[in-house]
Amino acid sequence: MAMPHIGWKSVGFAIPALLLALGAADAATPYFRRAPSDLNASILQIDEKAVLGRSMDADTALIDHTGRTFLWRDMFGKPTILVLAYYTCDGSCAVVNMALLDLLKQAKRLQPGADFNVITLSFDRHDTLETTGAFRKHLDLTRELAASWTFATFRNEADLATQTEKIGFKFFWSPADRIFLHPGAYLFFSPEGKLARVLYQQEIEGKDIELAVLDSRQGQFAPREVINFALSLCYSYNYQDGHYSLNMPLFIGFGALASGLTTFLVCILVFKITRRKRLIGA
Repeated sequence: MAMPHIGWKSVGFAIPALLLALGAADAATPYFRRAPSDLNASILQIDEKAVLGRSMDADTALIDHTGRTFLWRDMFGKPTILVLAYYTCDGSCAVVNMALLDLLKQAKRLQPGADFNVITLSFDRHDTLETTGAFRKHLDLTRELAASWTFATFRNEADLATQTEKIGFKFFWSPADRIFLHPGAYLFFSPEGKLARVLYQQEIEGKDIELAVLDSRQGQFAPREVINFALSLCYSYNYQDGHYSLNMPLFIGFGALASGLTTFLVCILVFKITRRKRLIGA
């Protein structure tokens, strides 16, 4: 049987038609399209001014990486740095915790365990002792930090939502990205468990960690801690920049006071010298 003859003119019309059909099929098949991301940038910041002074319930039950149950109140008595994360995270959570590890190594004046507590707490109800332990092992902590850094989960799923909400920490699952979206923050609590400061990993240095710890002590210093007290006065938190900077108004005030006292003392000295000369001349 003879094959039908297909002219070049027919081919010329067929190719555009085929491409058009493929394009229409692609448009009609959502499988080949990536769904729009659910990213909501507003949740990546904690409204610090609105939540400062808040606290989680003291009797909130937590489970550490060994399976031991303890209460949030067990962290009281000294400042606490809290990192909220989830242990199956394949990126940002590890980065935030590794960054804190490096920052703590830079902080020489204060020591974890002795001067403050550190705890990483999961907000994912699916995390287990296995995922907690694996995440902790991945950080490769020094011996000193391993002894003073707690990794834990909420024992009760209901507390997970209520307690994180109390301190302004928002998170949600993004189906398109297949990750939790959440702030990458360090939350500093006072010895009484009240939120005192929020810092973000991208914006700080080791000194900011120390200053935030000192700040969270809210003026409670022993007499032997004169240097730490003076250091806390010399720096103030800058909400716009997100880190600590020299307290310029304080330095200006001290400078004005010192200048005034110097002028006063010089005036007294000049007065005494002038008066002595007059007495000698008389």
